[in-house]
Order: sequence, then C-alpha cells, then structure tokens
Amino acid sequence: MIKKKNNERKMIHDLDHKKKTGKKQQKQFDYSEIYRQLRTNLEFASLDKDELQVINLTSTNPAEGKSSVSANLALIYAAKYPKTLIIDCDLRKPVIHKIFRISNKTGLSNLLKDGVDVASIDINSSPYFERFKDKEDDGKLYVLSAGSKVYNPLELLASEKFSNLIAELRKKFNMIIMDCPPVSAVSDSIYVSHVSDGTIFVVSSKDTDKIQAKTAVTQLKRNGVNLLGAVLTKVQDSNTLNYYNYYSD
Repeated sequence: MIKKKNNERKMIHDLDHKKKTGKKQQKQFDYSEIYRQLRTNLEFASLDKDELQVINLTSTNPAEGKSSVSANLALIYAAKYPKTLIIDCDLRKPVIHKIFRISNKTGLSNLLKDGVDVASIDINSSPYFERFKDKEDDGKLYVLSAGSKVYNPLELLASEKFSNLIAELRKKFNMIIMDCPPVSAVSDSIYVSHVSDGTIFVVSSKDTDKIQAKTAVTQLKRNGVNLLGAVLTKVQDSNTLNYYNYYSD
C-alpha cells in the first residue's frame, strides 16, 4: 500500500514481482488488476478518437499519490509494449528517480539545456535515459528523471524545445507517461498537458479538499487541457485495502 513517499518503491515491487502468500498475495493481485483495468479503460476511451500515446498525470496538491500512480501505470504499459517511457516533469520536487532508485544527475532538464539532437539519440546507450530492470523485467521501461535543478522550470516546460522533444520521443517509444507537479502549486502541468494526448487527474480520498480539487479541474479545463478522467487513491474498502479507481468525466 502507498500512503507516503517512502513506501512508493515497495508498491512497485508488490505490483507484479514479489511472491507472496495469503492476504498479501491477494493484495498484489488486486493492485495489478486495478492498473490493468485502468490501462484498458484508457485504451477503450481512445477507440473512436486519436490514439493516446502520451499521457500526463497531475493532482491538486502534493502527497496525493500522483507519482505512485504514474510509476505503476508506466510499469503496466511496459508489460504490454516493447518501449515505454516515464518522464519526471516535476523539475521542482522530483520523486520518480527515488521510486525507481536511479540517479537524477542527468535527466529532462539536462536534455533540454544541452541542446541534444534527440532524433539521433540511441536511447539504449544515452546517459539521459535509464532502463528499469529487476528479476522479472527485461528493461522495456525507460526512465527520464527530472535531472539537475534549474531556476526556470516553467520556461523549460513551456518552451518549443520541450514540445519538440516530446514530438521526437513519440517516434522512439510506444507509450509515454509524464508525472507533473500539482496544479495548486504551479502552472507547469498545464504546459505539459498541451503536448500530451490527455491528462489524468489524481484525487486522494483522504487528503484532497473537494473545493480545491474542483478549482484545479476548472483551471485545467479553462486552459484547454484534455481531461481523460480521474484516479481516486487511498480508498479503503471493507478489507482495508487501498486501491485506485478510474472513472471518466
């Protein structure tokens, strides 16, 4: 279960890889199925529309489970597609590198500042991309961490360089998941949403204030963001199992 940042990595292992028995094994199955259902719902939602190849996630405030959902959704897509990428677009308070236990020395900010020709990059040998591997994963999930700290995150994410980067990455990956900052903190996620095919809004049943969430959704819609729906986190059922639930607008 995920309630705090220091448990996020444990959730990733519990999702598909650790062998458990009894109730713990059942929880592992439930988590996996929930994310598979989320992936299925997203795929069905795009049947009559443009393909959803790039999806970004945001929330109202920090600590609502957004990064955990991003990481686990990326893992579920990686189980289906040959090349899946997760990008940490939170250049202010990045956590994706902590979840996957990789270096954050070079990442998105460096890729944008260094003026790299992304079209000519070999993602398998580039220092900007890390391949996530464990005992049962063959490295189909690539991670682009936030990178070194910058003083102008909004300018980078709103730049033509970022837009061109995503356009080039579409050619190299089957699926791209982008983890963004909360809406109430900064407007970074709005600019990221404009280069994605759709946005998922994460809501915590325990932590999110309804009025603030409504304001955040209104702000996103007002700025032309394509909201795909919401993921409700930290919901407790009769068996005290926290799970994620997808529903469309």
